Amino acid sequence: MIPSLLFAYGTLGPAGLHGAGAFAWVEDEVRGRLYDLGAYPALVDHDDATAGWVAGFVRPVDPIELSRDFDPYEGVDEGLYQRVALTTRGGRLVWVYLYARPLPRQARGPLTRWKGPTALPVPEPDSY
Repeated sequence: MIPSLLFAYGTLGPAGLHGAGAFAWVEDEVRGRLYDLGAYPALVDHDDATAGWVAGFVRPVDPIELSRDFDPYEGVDEGLYQRVALTTRGGRLVWVYLYARPLPRQARGPLTRWKGPTALPVPEPDSY
């Protein structure tokens, strides 16, 4: 089965609960470990049964929107993130973008929810 929903835990998600309600986002969680990289978050360890739950939002998504808009935004072709199908804590089958590189030393976490960009420097590709 192919997901028709997107789970967003960072920059793809709504701007707070007000934005979530205005655009049909629903709160949910996926298993994994979430790290703050400064300008954006990184979700890893989705397949580790000992990992906790990461908060985010789910909304319907069109396959064209994924390939045309979100995959390029998330750097899928550059190997920054990979899009995978997961099941949320609420039982929804969703697409989620997982961080596909080793975590940089300055990554902060694990967190349960990303609260937005911080003053941490964004790691340069050569620092991986």
